[in-house]
Amino acid sequence: MKKLLYTLLAVSIIFSACKKEEEDNIFTGNWTGTYSGDDSGVWAATISSTGDINGSSTNSIGDNQNLSGSVTSNGSFSATAGSGTLGSNFVGQLSGNSGSGTWTNSSVGFTGTWEGDKQ
Repeated sequence: MKKLLYTLLAVSIIFSACKKEEEDNIFTGNWTGTYSGDDSGVWAATISSTGDINGSSTNSIGDNQNLSGSVTSNGSFSATAGSGTLGSNFVGQLSGNSGSGTWTNSSVGFTGTWEGDKQ
């Protein structure tokens, strides 16, 4: 009986720690924004409780690309639209319910800025 009690207590502590980690990520949720510069468009993404970024971007002529990356607990944002060396790299900072930064696509020499808000 004592062994069962200790096992239940340990499981309870583990679940509490996992739940606390999810609650501490203030960036979790749906985000939308725009980018401009040598190209322009819109983006939308979901940030998971672990900081994974998954979404899409659509440029000015309607081309859609997957957007993926990560955000750290202090808001450092890094994502790629498209794939590999042909993709556009977005870097910047999230703070509270908004964020901004720069983007580059070295394969075509394009650069610009981006911004977004948590929905």
